[in-house]
Amino acid sequence: MQYSLVSLIKEHPIKRIYLTGSGTSYHAALLMKMYFDKYTDFETSVSIPTFFSRYERMSKNYSEEETLLIAISQSGTSSSTINAIKKGNLWDIHTVALTEDMNSLITKEAKLSIHLNCGREEIPIETRGYTATVFTSLLWAIEIGKQVGNLSEEEYKDIQTHLEEDINKMNIAMEEIEEWYEKNKYELISMEKGAIAGYGYNYVTALEAYLKLYETFHRPLSAHELEELLHGYEMAFDCKQYIFLIASKGEEIESIDRYREFLNELTQHHFVITNERLELKDRDLYLSSSVSEDFSPILFILPFQILAARNCEAIGYDTSVYPHKTRSFSHIR
Repeated sequence: MQYSLVSLIKEHPIKRIYLTGSGTSYHAALLMKMYFDKYTDFETSVSIPTFFSRYERMSKNYSEEETLLIAISQSGTSSSTINAIKKGNLWDIHTVALTEDMNSLITKEAKLSIHLNCGREEIPIETRGYTATVFTSLLWAIEIGKQVGNLSEEEYKDIQTHLEEDINKMNIAMEEIEEWYEKNKYELISMEKGAIAGYGYNYVTALEAYLKLYETFHRPLSAHELEELLHGYEMAFDCKQYIFLIASKGEEIESIDRYREFLNELTQHHFVITNERLELKDRDLYLSSSVSEDFSPILFILPFQILAARNCEAIGYDTSVYPHKTRSFSHIR
């Protein structure tokens, strides 16, 4: 049996965890921190790999034996993430790589490599990898939470039951998203610029949604925490602006109508995506599946993944082809 993260934490007095990754992996790391904060007692932080390698300083409050770095790279070829592992090794702390390719370069550097079980993606746009990383993060958090006594056996089983129920609701959600896309297809294809806002766990969803749409559909976009959307950014909005509001569970949902009332004065192209009971407009997407808060980022990223894919199909853009003649040096091939 493969040595696991839970086994490592069980055998060592881990108290401090650094998380790192680039792009989609960074977004997944942000959620990993939130899950660890909720279910474990670790002091956890997230930084992009280049910052970690060049500017991060090891905490003086914890020994090397108490410190762990988890570096996420789906391909295992991200040069900056590999350098972050090397930096962790210089500190002589525990280093873990989460990667889909167990023969990749990052596995040669990490002291422990764990398989990201998403399968090899046929295009460079990471979708399954993001979902798999987020779900792996959640499973790690609840397993560790149970191990350290933060979750009782009953609470642990209850979370597992709810997660199984959440997974079984995804087919219905996919059908609803496809129907919503077809209904709004011609407006969505016409998007010239956009902004995506969310809160709580789904602020991270907004970040990942922005990346997916930008790297595929190539329209200028921005991502925001809901409140921050109206702290200066709105001055750049006009009638061509498309705005997507992710209205998940949370106290912020009470203010969605106020945001919509304000945005109505700026643009007609605003879409609320929710599985909560709200007064819906024609452009809104209502997902009938009620899922746990922990699982909600997996549900709410789906509309943006489908939007990115369907818009590219509609305009004839092949996302499997790298768009430049010169390959980026960010990955070691």
